[in-house]
Amino acid sequence: MDKLGVLVIGCGDRSTVYANEGCNILNAMTVKACVDPDVSKLELMIKQFGVSRENCFTSIDQALARGKFCDCIINGTMDKLHVPTTMPFLEQGYDVLLEKPVCNNEKELLQLRDSAKKNNCRIFVCHVLRYSPFYRKIKELILSGEIGEVRHISTYEHVGVFLTSVSFVRGKWSRESECGSSLLLAKCSHDMDLICWLNNSTAPDTVSSRGGRDFITPENAPEGAGTRCLVDCPQSVRDKCIYDAKPMYLDNCLLPWYPWQCTGKDYREITEEEKIESLKTYNPHGVCAYKAGGDLVDHQTVNVRFKNGSYADHTVTLGSFRDGRDIFVAGTLGEIDGRADEGRITVRHYDRGTSWYNSRVIDVNEDAESAGSHYGGDRGLVRDFVNTVAGGELSISATTIDDSVNGQLLVFRADESMKKGVPVKF
Repeated sequence: MDKLGVLVIGCGDRSTVYANEGCNILNAMTVKACVDPDVSKLELMIKQFGVSRENCFTSIDQALARGKFCDCIINGTMDKLHVPTTMPFLEQGYDVLLEKPVCNNEKELLQLRDSAKKNNCRIFVCHVLRYSPFYRKIKELILSGEIGEVRHISTYEHVGVFLTSVSFVRGKWSRESECGSSLLLAKCSHDMDLICWLNNSTAPDTVSSRGGRDFITPENAPEGAGTRCLVDCPQSVRDKCIYDAKPMYLDNCLLPWYPWQCTGKDYREITEEEKIESLKTYNPHGVCAYKAGGDLVDHQTVNVRFKNGSYADHTVTLGSFRDGRDIFVAGTLGEIDGRADEGRITVRHYDRGTSWYNSRVIDVNEDAESAGSHYGGDRGLVRDFVNTVAGGELSISATTIDDSVNGQLLVFRADESMKKGVPVKF
């Protein structure tokens, strides 16, 4: 098969991850063009993927003026830009790999779905967890009938301290008024999608949710805390604060491409002195985490009743010391549980001989795709997208736009329930 020529829109972390999987790991893509208003991002695409300068654009209008000159699109723009930067390209006949969430409102969600159908285009929403060996194996077990009919699905997402800070407290997703997404939409649209996908023999009926911003607040700041870690916060206070900017961003920066984006430079080129100066002055990651002014909730629980009488619940907590995802699936004939980052699934059945249970452990780490981000899901997603655009069959993980609608609507209903304080019909 010839390599797919890809147009990348929004050249941030997720887009480049998918492009790298397609180009350098799977050897099935070539980045032919890119769009980003940040010229430094375009320079990075030139260096990393060999994009020619004449195919580097600072607006989608410049790319649209060329007509359809690529095979497909990777769209990794910010959440509220997904629909306006995708719709015009659907009208030109492009298939799209679209970063999750689809959008931040129901109206645009349905408009995008209808446009894709009208123009006979495929939209793969990047629900990468479906493609990880861990969750794919759980889906296979359910489809095989081994645990009978699904009665209850329980999932829990623990968001680690660093990601909490860099994304949802000090980062681009700290304020719903700015990023356009709630915590559930920005972080847990994966989990809502998984719940609907694993139990897709039925559909949600009623949703209730509770949560709030109760822990990472000005009232809970350490006594004597300043407004910027490196400026006016005493060392004695910082020594006891888990969100102290120095160890988090200068000594042990786990995701170095995030906190330095506001500098306008590639994170690999910015000097230590420039980092320190930014944290002291304009960089939002230098602000006291408790006083950063974010308005996203820091914990939320969702309960779902499905039309066939089965149930599901999901809980997300920011600031967990160990991050990761847990899942438990109760069926009429057995049960499944596991922790995604450990890569092991336990299947249990009732044992008539002992009136207890028997169990077996499935180690999905034996699958080579377990290497890489999202438990191996990024690679599986890109492979399936490439295969489908080339005319191949969909896998059991395939995230067509129709498949993605229920999970996305579930987020909207849950947030509505949390704000109103009452259950909401799906």
